[in-house]
Amino acid sequence: MATIKDVAKKAGVSVATVSRVLNSYENVRPETVDAVKEAIRELGYHPNFLGRTLRRQKTMKILVMVPTISNQFYSRLVKGIQTAALADGYHAMLGITNSDPAVEKEQIAIARRKLVDGVIFLHTTMDAGELTEFAKGCPAVSCCELVQGAKISTVSIDDFRAALDGTRYLLEKGHRRIAFVSAGALYDSSRLRQMGYRRALEEAGILADNSLILDEGFTFNAGKRAAHRILEMERNPDAVFATSDSTAIGVISGLAQAGIRTPEDISVMGFDDNQIAEYYLPPLTTISQPQFDIGHKAFELLLDKINNQSCAERHILLPHKLVERSSVKDQGNF
Repeated sequence: MATIKDVAKKAGVSVATVSRVLNSYENVRPETVDAVKEAIRELGYHPNFLGRTLRRQKTMKILVMVPTISNQFYSRLVKGIQTAALADGYHAMLGITNSDPAVEKEQIAIARRKLVDGVIFLHTTMDAGELTEFAKGCPAVSCCELVQGAKISTVSIDDFRAALDGTRYLLEKGHRRIAFVSAGALYDSSRLRQMGYRRALEEAGILADNSLILDEGFTFNAGKRAAHRILEMERNPDAVFATSDSTAIGVISGLAQAGIRTPEDISVMGFDDNQIAEYYLPPLTTISQPQFDIGHKAFELLLDKINNQSCAERHILLPHKLVERSSVKDQGNF
């Protein structure tokens, strides 16, 4: 069985340096960290995390607060968090809340009792004041679903800009009557995306029609409900921008049941770029988020906070991109 001395020898560093890497100290050069981690992987070295926990009075556990794991978007975020956490000897526990404040309160009690070293929020029902107060007593990071005004480190994409880009794309394809399906005020990302949608319409000289803004949610069934509402309209939209891929696919399914084809009759665009987006028929044009990378970075920020509770807040925006597939038609070509 490999020892810490074996790791040090293979990496060409001292045992003390290996220990500093294992304990996530900041005064180690990145290339040294990489060399040590590579040696650990090659040798199959397993640090004594129990001993580290006892010495450092840490649990080596974090809590990830997630509204659901049935949505592929959250699953990819969690995978990014878990991968980063395991690399540093941490175990990520899931707190599935279903966006229920009472359930969230029960999960938060785990952190308040110091049974975990920190918390990553993929969504929270707490307001800015409550979240700020919580973060004073427990290392915490907010990921994707941010709470405006909360004093806490964050990782996300620029939701406003992403929706602006998506709506501009639909406009460039000749669409003018664009429905927008989102989760409403429950999610801050929905608010920002709706702002981006409205801004793009304003730039094009189009007055936003509130009857085309359908606050239904992020799920497949939410998309089905939105499709039902679209079918009841006197005049159908020529495109639908849904703020999740699951919702977009629900819209396509609901429209198809009424004999309305995508994209021939109504174009549909999603958001997230989950795996199903590529393989659904028609393959879904969507806004891609780097879900795994967002989760990975969220853990890195949390680890910084765990090791130094007084470190400054950091707000990181990772890039999005538009992925063009087959669910949006060019009006000029039809």
